[in-house]
Amino acid sequence: MIEKIRSAFETYRQEMLDDLAALVAIDSSGGEPAGEGMPFGEGPAKALNCFLKMAERMGFETDNVDNYAGVVSYGDGEETVGVLAHLDVVPAGKGWTTDPFTMVIKDGNMYGRGVIDDKGSAVAALYGMRIIRDLGLPLKRGLRLVVGTNEELGSKCMEYYVAHRQPPTLGFTPDASYPLIHGEKGSFWAKLFFDKEELPIVKMEAGEVFNAVPAECTVILDGSVDIDALKASADKGFSEGYPVMIDKCEDGTICMLVKGKAAHGSMPELGVNAIVSAAMILCDALGEKAGKLMHFAKDVLGRENNGKTAGVYFEDENGKLTLNLGLLRFEDGEGWLGTDIRFPVTGTGAYAAGLYQAMADKYGIRAEIPTPSEPHFVPEDSELVTTLLQVYRDVTGEQDAKSVTIGGGTYARHVGKKFVAFGPEFDDKDYRMHNADEFYPLDEYMKHCVICTMGMLKLAE
Repeated sequence: MIEKIRSAFETYRQEMLDDLAALVAIDSSGGEPAGEGMPFGEGPAKALNCFLKMAERMGFETDNVDNYAGVVSYGDGEETVGVLAHLDVVPAGKGWTTDPFTMVIKDGNMYGRGVIDDKGSAVAALYGMRIIRDLGLPLKRGLRLVVGTNEELGSKCMEYYVAHRQPPTLGFTPDASYPLIHGEKGSFWAKLFFDKEELPIVKMEAGEVFNAVPAECTVILDGSVDIDALKASADKGFSEGYPVMIDKCEDGTICMLVKGKAAHGSMPELGVNAIVSAAMILCDALGEKAGKLMHFAKDVLGRENNGKTAGVYFEDENGKLTLNLGLLRFEDGEGWLGTDIRFPVTGTGAYAAGLYQAMADKYGIRAEIPTPSEPHFVPEDSELVTTLLQVYRDVTGEQDAKSVTIGGGTYARHVGKKFVAFGPEFDDKDYRMHNADEFYPLDEYMKHCVICTMGMLKLAE
């Protein structure tokens, strides 16, 4: 059966890539409502309707859930197998060597925003359903492909879907990594607000989302700052080898642009945080005049990525807490930092939030902490985990493959205890998700298509 499915995907290869390119061409970063019927903006709604039209072209029954999510259905049964993917993306950001919204295949890789996170997997699952249908394979459970439009900004789409439709019985989301993710850390995005100070810093800004390491930090200082001293501090290596540009502006202020390396907020150790780099430079050059916010970013958060110095760290046998400093906004002497916290699966939101509040109280900072997303965990001996793990082993030949837990949060946690994350990343590779030049090797994509389809089939048989 594996070879039959592999052969079918080769038959559909060009059509599938054309469909994926059409989705990549839509900037679906979204966020704010854009009129009636577009709860997360025009881009996500446009991507959803484009996808559902693809499914209808193939003859599938579709259901648009008020432009929050969409459902593609095949087969009947009291129980259903769900595949959960998302069509929204993080903003393109800067530093691309190709147009982020034009899918390019170069040197065996597909480039474009969303090719791996997560439009590629949505298209793979759609064609997998088409192949299962075309082969006429008998199913005991129906298949449901559910696509959302707000995963990157909190998954409100999936919350709405679950409230307005009956979710599938069990299934997976191809929005993480292989071999299989049976546990996801709890998480929350919190802000830290700092009191107003009289500083030579006019304005600072960095980051677009909580859940990404910022690759740039812009700083504007007034003319009282010694530009030569600032440049001397910038030359001390605080930016880990990434560029720092400092110039006099026409209005007499000093402009500084600090570069870093972007990374997903669940793996901040893979990036170089431009906020921390800027804080190190400013604290070295200005001393106390750098202000409480910059000294906190440098001395308390720093490059640890785990909150140990801050006092929020804990771990269990499945993983460790991570802390990503994703956002900085500062103007008129006051500002705030935005952080992304991922805590171990045996912890609770109340415990993690309590540690965070205690940290803010200790340093005299006002914290804004939303209700945490609790951890998600599926036992390793469950039907879901054992079936999908065997599929991965059969397709790849990796008989020693085991399931793991991760820091990333997926749709799995929003639809019940019988869902896991399954693909599409292989071998802990950096696919530059949430970064410039996001890519997915074409041969890996085709392998993922087969694994995803076999997963649907085995769960539905």
